[in-house]
Parts: sequence; structure tokens; C-alpha cells
Amino acid sequence: MKIRQGRWRQNCKIDVRRGRLHGKCGLSLLHLKTEKNNSKWLKKIYNGKLYEPMKQKINDFELKISQNDNYDEVDFDNSIILYESLKELPLYILTDERFWAWINFEKGYKAAIQAMPIKSNSTFSDHWLFTQGSRRGIFFGVLSRCYFRVALTVDERLDDKYELTRFVIENPERFRNLTWRSSSSEKHIVLGVIKAEKDIYDKYGNKVKNSIYKDIAKEISLYASVRLIDIVSEEDIYKFVYNKMEQMINEQTSDYLNNVDYKEINEEKIDELVAV
Repeated sequence: MKIRQGRWRQNCKIDVRRGRLHGKCGLSLLHLKTEKNNSKWLKKIYNGKLYEPMKQKINDFELKISQNDNYDEVDFDNSIILYESLKELPLYILTDERFWAWINFEKGYKAAIQAMPIKSNSTFSDHWLFTQGSRRGIFFGVLSRCYFRVALTVDERLDDKYELTRFVIENPERFRNLTWRSSSSEKHIVLGVIKAEKDIYDKYGNKVKNSIYKDIAKEISLYASVRLIDIVSEEDIYKFVYNKMEQMINEQTSDYLNNVDYKEINEEKIDELVAV
């Protein structure tokens, strides 16, 4: 089948960028909230051709829908389906918001609705209309980010090439805090970071607090500000992140122990200390 670029009329985006929905944009928002099974309403309210055929072709695919209305149940499978179906496309298409508009509003409409229900104007503008800018918008996009979570973490060298993909999908903070920053544009950087994060998690388990992923992303940005990070090897990225995370965890444990009032030690407190 032919890939078709989503061609939204300009008046659909004008006021969304300022956080206000007017005219047909407001009507679109209403339909998204009430018509969850198909997007036939688009052709009713927008005159003319919605999509433009392109020369590139892809095999047909269908995204899964959770029968329990819990998208987490199908998130991993759908991410893999998107990646395997689209990975042969040139990058200029995969980073084109118009292409993802077609995926969101037609090809993967039901899955997109379940993955990112329209709860506010900002949900619509940020995650469906890519108003966060060209690069960040792709990582905000309801289905585009699913594709790139796989594209940047799949590793053919591993026994399970999707091992790192599973790790980032289990906890969105692991991917989100890293890829929102421009220093994560190169795949070898992402692989080095995620491999280190996974090894640290495997070693320390629940001692790895969610906040550490934001902190380590900041450290990587600082690292990138004084080095040409694009040419730093995956191995060196791994070592930097692993050592920084281990240092953070040790400092966190030390700070906690220093603040313990040992006069109030009881069995419950002992269990807590053992966990630390």
C-alpha cells in the first residue's frame, strides 16, 4: 500500500500553537473525544484531499487494541509492529510530522486514541499535532515516539535484540528524560546510556529511584557541553553513565544512613535499613 503524508490544513494548527482551539480544530477535538473507533469524521469536516500518495510502499499492518482498555498491555507489541513495518523508510519521511499525522489519524487511529486519550487541549496539540517543534515533537507524538523507542534501542548484537526496548517501555522515564535532549540524537549514545541504566537497575533493584533518570540525563547534557559527544564511543558513554549512577546511589544511601536516629531503631526500621 502507498504511504500517504497527512496534509492538515493550516487553519487546523494556527491557534493550537497558542493553546486555543478555534473553528475546525475545536470540532476535531470534540470528534476525537467521542468517536474512538474510526476517523471518518475527518472527511466530513475537511473538504478536499486529506493525504498525498507517495512513491514509497510499506506492508499493511494493524496495531493491537487492549480489550481491558489498558494500553500498557499492548504498548510493547505495537511499538515493535510500527518499527518492523516502517524501518525501511527513509529518515526524512520518518521524521516528517505529516507522515505521522496519517499514522495517528487513519492507520493507527484506534490504538492512538487508547494510548493517548484526549483529556485536554495540550494533549491534542502536543501529542497529536506536534506543536513542540520538529525534533521534540516527534518524541512527544503519540505513535511516532513508539517507533523511535524501538529504533534507538534495538540492538542486533544481543541475544534478544529488543532487550533494551523492553527495559525502556517498562518505565517511560528511562527513555523520556534522555531523548528530550539534543545530546541523544545518535543511536550509539542512547545504547550506551540505556545499557548502563539497565545494568545498574539489575544490580541495585529498588534502590534505583525514578528521579535518577532525570538526574543522569542532566549529567549527560553537562558532559555533552564540554565534549563532542557525537564521537564519544558507546563504551565510554556506558562507563560514564554507569559510574555516575553508582555514585548517585551510594551518595543517596550514605545520606540516608547519616540521618538515621539510631535511638529509634526497631524491627520495622531495621527492615528499612536493610532495603537501603
